[in-house]
Amino acid sequence: MPELRIAHKMHTYTVIPRVLYIRRWGLKRWSLAFGKSGRVQYATFRTSALGIPSLSRTRNFHRTSDTRSSPMAEATSIHSTTYQPTPEPPPLSLLALPTLIRSYLISAVSASPVLLTPSLRILSLLAHSKSSFLQVEHNRLLHYIIKKTVYAQFCAGETPSEVQRTAMELKETGYQGIVLNYAKEIVFDKGAPIELNESDGAKDIEAWKQGMLETVRLLSRGDCAALKFSGAGPSVVQQLIRKLPPSAAISQATKEVCDYAKDTGIKLLFDAEQNAIQPGIDQWTLDLQREYNCDGVAVIYGTYQAYAISTAKLLAKHLAIAQQEGFTLGVKLVRGAYMSSDPRHLFWATKAETDRVHDKIAEALIRKEWNEVLTPTEENDGQKPAFPKLNMVVATHNHESVRKAVAIRQEQSRRGEEQVELCYAQLMGMADDLGTELIMAGKGSRGSIQGKTDLTKTFKYTAWGSVRECLTYLLRRAEENRESLGRTRIGRLALGKELRRRLLWPDR
Repeated sequence: MPELRIAHKMHTYTVIPRVLYIRRWGLKRWSLAFGKSGRVQYATFRTSALGIPSLSRTRNFHRTSDTRSSPMAEATSIHSTTYQPTPEPPPLSLLALPTLIRSYLISAVSASPVLLTPSLRILSLLAHSKSSFLQVEHNRLLHYIIKKTVYAQFCAGETPSEVQRTAMELKETGYQGIVLNYAKEIVFDKGAPIELNESDGAKDIEAWKQGMLETVRLLSRGDCAALKFSGAGPSVVQQLIRKLPPSAAISQATKEVCDYAKDTGIKLLFDAEQNAIQPGIDQWTLDLQREYNCDGVAVIYGTYQAYAISTAKLLAKHLAIAQQEGFTLGVKLVRGAYMSSDPRHLFWATKAETDRVHDKIAEALIRKEWNEVLTPTEENDGQKPAFPKLNMVVATHNHESVRKAVAIRQEQSRRGEEQVELCYAQLMGMADDLGTELIMAGKGSRGSIQGKTDLTKTFKYTAWGSVRECLTYLLRRAEENRESLGRTRIGRLALGKELRRRLLWPDR
């Protein structure tokens, strides 16, 4: 069969009837058809830093009817070249096919109330069951099913090797890094009395410390670790409920984790938890920021939940303290994830109110300007106080919120204004359409998020631990999907579209 070799930049192409092979990295072949008039169309591929080819242009080559037998004659018969722009691959093309299929199936369940409701009941039963038959650590079949489905979708792994493999896969996809959470925690039933053992709790604190140190060891410089104080056991939770200063045991354990993280270049994000212990967490986290955020860079971040009515006032108070005392405030801004387990009156009445508060807080922090939502706690002679130095994580799955943040950042960049240190984060297994879109936007590719943005500051948040330890985390992810069915359906449609494209038209 006659063939034509074409050398272009770093690639060598072999064109034969109906097939184009790329001789680089063993990539899959791409279809190519001859036209009736003897026209050959072949594609020039641009390979990104991730090793993923993207179609950058096509060329049409015409050949005469009397020069088809020899490759050399065929090469010399080319007499015209035209360039035609072709679309960039969609953002979700960055996902591996097995991940894409699993994401689609789980999002299909999450988008259907008929399927999601019994799934939530099953997860809740497994998370709280006292029966050894229903405990995943004792039932191998249940363990296998959970680990290969929802656990694989949302969690990094049970062992260090599994976690490191997951982190590597996320970074190869294009994320700058991960936010890794040790999944062990205590969750209370809504309205139930809190009865805790007031024993010393030294063993629980030591186990928590070792788990957190192991979490930090699993990370690379520039990654983040997420911490939950409730994972340190009942004695620590009791201190938080009573809004007491940390005991010597938990204080020393936390100091060891923070010191190690600072020395290894890891940021620590202290997660928000249930309202019963959140005020205590806020105070402990602020005290840690005073100690560790003194070099102009935040090592410690507190979490602020936009769905809570008290959040704007609390954040304004912390901003004022940081400004007065001269440390960098680390802010992780989220909408919130404990509506099903906390009293409803603590939150805004509608999602629209939560969205407005979230976006206004984000805007105020990014611009470092007070507004009608984030107002200063006090003013001096009618002058609003200056903002402190702050570092920020925008942890949201809401496309509109991200686009607003990106637009402000781009405006600041055009004007040459100083910008706050900022990154974006989404939960692993959720909002992949948004995460990959941010990656594409960072490369200057086309998409609904236009223009170059903070590609190198896009992270995925995930948990690690045994399947049993992660069940509460998985249950919370399922509940989040129930509370945002509209967004889940949009994500499922995007995943379905990419799956059809991948299976039916892989060269598009």
